[in-house]
Order: sequence, then structure tokens, then C-alpha cells
Amino acid sequence: MNVPNLLVAALATAASAAPVTVPLFKPHRSVNRSLEADRWLVARKYNATTVGAAPVPMDNFQNDQYFGTVSVGTPPQSFKVLFDTGSSNFWVPGPKANVPGHPNAFDSAASSTYEADGREFLVAYGSGYLEGTVARDVMTWGDASATVVFGESTNEPGPTWVRNKFDGIVGLAFEGIAALHMKPPFPMFVEQGAVEKGSFAFYMTNQPDGTTQGSELVLGGTNPEHYTGDFSYFPLADTMLWQIRGDEVSVGGATLGEGVTAVVDSGTSMNTFPAAAVDKLHDVLGCKKVPGGCLWTPCPPPGSLPDVVLTINGQDFAMTQKDYVTDFVSTCLSGFVGVDMHSPQGDLMWIFGDVFMRAWYTEFDYDNARIGFAKAK
Repeated sequence: MNVPNLLVAALATAASAAPVTVPLFKPHRSVNRSLEADRWLVARKYNATTVGAAPVPMDNFQNDQYFGTVSVGTPPQSFKVLFDTGSSNFWVPGPKANVPGHPNAFDSAASSTYEADGREFLVAYGSGYLEGTVARDVMTWGDASATVVFGESTNEPGPTWVRNKFDGIVGLAFEGIAALHMKPPFPMFVEQGAVEKGSFAFYMTNQPDGTTQGSELVLGGTNPEHYTGDFSYFPLADTMLWQIRGDEVSVGGATLGEGVTAVVDSGTSMNTFPAAAVDKLHDVLGCKKVPGGCLWTPCPPPGSLPDVVLTINGQDFAMTQKDYVTDFVSTCLSGFVGVDMHSPQGDLMWIFGDVFMRAWYTEFDYDNARIGFAKAK
């Protein structure tokens, strides 16, 4: 390990900091996988008690998971990762993880800038956990680099990690919910001058077929090519999650909930609302309730379903039928699932995931502790 090399490598891009674009990608999924996985995954993530301005390209896994690529070490070793605003730890597989179907593992001995930390960490979820060791090294994100604290997994038990199409997770929430209070990578990029501004933004396409579709994460700003009009900004209600207060959520003018605790989560594919609210919502939408979700067979005619609206400070942010219905040719799937989850303050949470973020270009502003929405193109 060579500490001066860490500093040289991390500062190499700082002098010319600019918004960094990271492409995002999404692989294909089936309706059966959607019904099986979505409620379980979000319940695991939030420990639910009741289950009811430089861009980075992203993959699209049929409107399921968006992931992109980062590198760790010198020379860089690449990993497919989930960019997750609903968690805070950055980890990649270590050589001892041994997850079937995920042979990619970080080789610390091959990195001249690697620095072992010695601590062990455990990320606990509602239905599983992940163990590992802490280290420091250079992370390359798009064309920006900085020295970060990260985890090398040593144990990834259960089916969760086998099913997923990514190697690791880049947590984009706040230090307060991170294992060992490890600082998340994005604020370290800001502190080291690797990006010019302490905000990042997501553009998520509505197509399932991957790399050519233009989904992206922008570090250090926004990309005006992907939204129209001005941003509306709302202060965070808490600096552990990207959490804001909403007036209400409604469908076709009927209120589903008032005074809602809204969490905007890029790592959750569906919108996940309290179970009773989703039951009422699906009654209005007229789909057939099945374990894990709600289906239409055949699919509803275009434009036949009402908007689902989040209202914040009197402003409406609508999701149309096109936004929240996924078409699997002969069957369509609702973009809402019912799970009762509680915020750190004990409030029922309304998780606005990728279904919402495809409709509304979203800026996560660390510098000013706020979230901004503009209509996505």
C-alpha cells in the first residue's frame, strides 16, 4: 500500500472537475420474477414488519433494476453496481464472497493504492445480511476519481445476491444509516474536488432493452437534455434517507393517504406504499390482485386508467398509466406494491422508486439538503 499514490490518483481529476455522466443499464425480467421479488426485496431493505452534472451510463434490468459501472483500485478493476439512494454503504465482492453466478471479485493485491482498514462490517436487512471487511482505495466513477472507504464482502448468504444482476451496491444516502458510519462515496468525491457540485441526478428511461436507451446518473449537476421546465425543490425532513413530507397521495381524485412520509429511492423498482393504501389503489385501478402484486389480462387500453399523484406543498407530481403499468405483451403489471415500513421516526413510509423517477427527473442535492423534481422528457 502506498498512501502518496492514493492522493495522487484521487487528485488527478480534481483540477478539471465538471459534471460526470455515468450510463445506466437495465436487463430484462419476467412478470413472474417481478411478482416474486419486488415486495420481498424492499421489505428486506427497509426491515419491514408487515409485507403487504458529468453523466454515468446505466443499464435497465424490464423496468426492474438500473445499474452502472464503477472501478476500484490502481489499475482499475470494474464492477456492475446498483446506485442506491435508499442505502449508504459502498461494497463490492471480495475474493471470499463466493456467490454463485457472480465470479467477479476485487483483488486487493493487484492494486497499488489499496489500504486495508482492519474493521469488519455487517449490513443487516429484514431478511438477510452481508458481511465484509473495510478498506480504502481509489474509486473511478465515470471519468472522475477519488479515494473512498468501501467494503469487501466476505459472506453474502441467501438467494438475494445470486438473483441480482449486479456485483455490488453504491449507497447514495447518508452516513447516519451506514454500517460503522462509513462515509458514503459521493460526499468524498465532493470533498476531494472530483465533482464540481454536491448534487447528483437520475434520468431513467422507460424501455427494458438496455445500453442504447440513454438512462444515466449525473454526478455534480444535472443534464438539461433530459427534463423540461424548472425544478421544484423541497427540503429534506430527515438527513438519514432522502425523505420529504408530502401533502397527500391520490388516485383519480380519491385520497390514499395524507401527511405522507415520502422516500425517493433509486434502488427500489416499484413504488412501495402502505399495504392498505395499495389495496385501495388497486381497487380503483381494477387489476386482479395476486400474491406480490396486481395484474391486468389483457392489458388495459392506453389512457384508460387515472393518474396517481403525489402532492407536495400544493404542487402535483403525477404518474400516468404509461409510467406505472409495465406491459409484458399479454399481461400487464401494476407498478405499486403494498408493504408497511416505518421511517427512523416511526412514520409509515411511502417509497417512490424507479416508477416515479422515470416520470420525474430527480436531483438529490447534498449541499442544500433538498430534493428537486422536473418533468422528465
